Amino acid sequence: MKNSKDKSLLKAKKRVKDLKEFYKHVVAYILVNLFLAFVWKFSFKIFGDFVISNHFNDDGFTHIPIWFIWGIFLVADAINTFGFTNRFTKNWEEKKIKEFMNE
Repeated sequence: MKNSKDKSLLKAKKRVKDLKEFYKHVVAYILVNLFLAFVWKFSFKIFGDFVISNHFNDDGFTHIPIWFIWGIFLVADAINTFGFTNRFTKNWEEKKIKEFMNE
């Protein structure tokens, strides 16, 4: 009994740690991208092309924005943290079959 309780406690602590790390990741993503947007927007007005050159063109971005790449990693982190990868396992299929049979 105690062994299973210890395992449950360790599992719960790991889950809380993973959630905490994910939320830190989200906050860092938002703050860094807000800062970069501010710098990219106002540095052209203050310094012109002297500091930052050729990041923007009239026809749009000349590079893939950092927020897009980082956003892909953030989504992957969310999938890992919240366990969406395990939603459609064999166990899930069996539960759904039983659910539909009971209707």
